[in-house]
Amino acid sequence: MNTFSEGISKMYMELPIMLCAVMVLLSASGTMEHQPLVTGVVVRYGEIGRKVILSCNISASEQAEWRLNNSQIMETADVILTENDLTILSARPTMEGEYSCHSPETGNTYSRVSLQLGYAPGKPRFRCWSVNYPLNMACFWSLEKPTNIPTEVKATFSYRREHVKTCSSADSLQGSCSIEDINLFSTIPYKVTVTAKNLLGSRSTTKEFIVEKIIKPDPPANVSLSPIPNQRKKLLLQWKPPATWPNPQLFLLKYIVKYWQVGSNRHRMIEIINQTNYTLSGLHSRGVYFVQVAAKDFVDNGHPSEWSPVVSAKLWFKD
Repeated sequence: MNTFSEGISKMYMELPIMLCAVMVLLSASGTMEHQPLVTGVVVRYGEIGRKVILSCNISASEQAEWRLNNSQIMETADVILTENDLTILSARPTMEGEYSCHSPETGNTYSRVSLQLGYAPGKPRFRCWSVNYPLNMACFWSLEKPTNIPTEVKATFSYRREHVKTCSSADSLQGSCSIEDINLFSTIPYKVTVTAKNLLGSRSTTKEFIVEKIIKPDPPANVSLSPIPNQRKKLLLQWKPPATWPNPQLFLLKYIVKYWQVGSNRHRMIEIINQTNYTLSGLHSRGVYFVQVAAKDFVDNGHPSEWSPVVSAKLWFKD
């Protein structure tokens, strides 16, 4: 047999093998069209009480079957299935979960969406105080209600026409930040803005503050009340300046003392200038008295502190 004839014979012998290979490739190509188009889960955020539309990642000529947590979704008054879209008319928390769309024929997955429901942030509420005047002032904020989805809060401030600066803080829905190197005795206010933001919306609150008007010390520390030996109508009240007040010798404080007798609805108040002890006198013998102390800037700038915890003592008495 010559070389040409051998080649023809060999080609015919290999032809069935070649045809089988082509058929395998065609079969594999057809199968790929129905393989899942997305392997990961896309996170989608929706607002409770609002409309949410989910779209299936397939061509317009194909039909989608929707499932929630692997259970088929049927059309209801709240859920509408239109071509390849799923429309929730009014989202409820119970509608959270993993939504997936599939081929009705093969069951293959085209796309998967993790629907998380929450709210756009409400307007932030915040106040700023100078607790350790004159070092800095701190701003404290909270949101009107929980958002239930990832939300960040950012606080910024400006003074005069300076560039807006970020208040030093970690992002937190309820938190605080500190503004350092404050300008003292200025009539020009600081402008502070707190912004809450998530994928459903953004809200801001802006306020202006003059530092001296927002001084508010912490309550006095180590408040104590004790009887005085051989003094039947006197009690000794002692305390220390707030630990956060940086220099009580230079930036003086005054103290407000509130006291009352057990069983009485009436209380008395006195102011004490730059000292940390006081003798209550003219008290009813054998009585038990309660006392609280607050601190305030010496020249009445800003606000008094919160009251210290209540302390009590009984007058000295010798049988």
